[in-house]
Amino acid sequence: MIGKRVLQGLNDRQHGFREGKSVDTAINELLSKIKAARRDGKHVLVLSIDIKGAFDNLQYRAILKSLDASACPVTINRLFHRLLQNRKVTLLTPQGRATKDKKQGCPQRSCSGPALWNLVANEILNQVWPR
Repeated sequence: MIGKRVLQGLNDRQHGFREGKSVDTAINELLSKIKAARRDGKHVLVLSIDIKGAFDNLQYRAILKSLDASACPVTINRLFHRLLQNRKVTLLTPQGRATKDKKQGCPQRSCSGPALWNLVANEILNQVWPR
């Protein structure tokens, strides 16, 4: 439920981790745009990026900034602000406790991880590119 609420207002071109969309719908959309450009005598450039460790490296400040700018309900926004601020990781070592601030990372296979990734990635899709 939280994931669906976070996803409200995402760009229609966002295909990952969305109901009714898939890699197949993304490829079909891409091929349609390529065919239309070729038909109109235009050049086409495709840029494909694989972000290694995308979930592990997702910065909390980027998540919170994207949530603040989204149509996500205020209650869910506040929940994530509470969950992601002032997080710490503590490890017991032979020399004693070692504590470090945690500023990034979404748990793999979590319910909210894909939704939060889409929310942050949505910023790229909403950019206005020169034609």
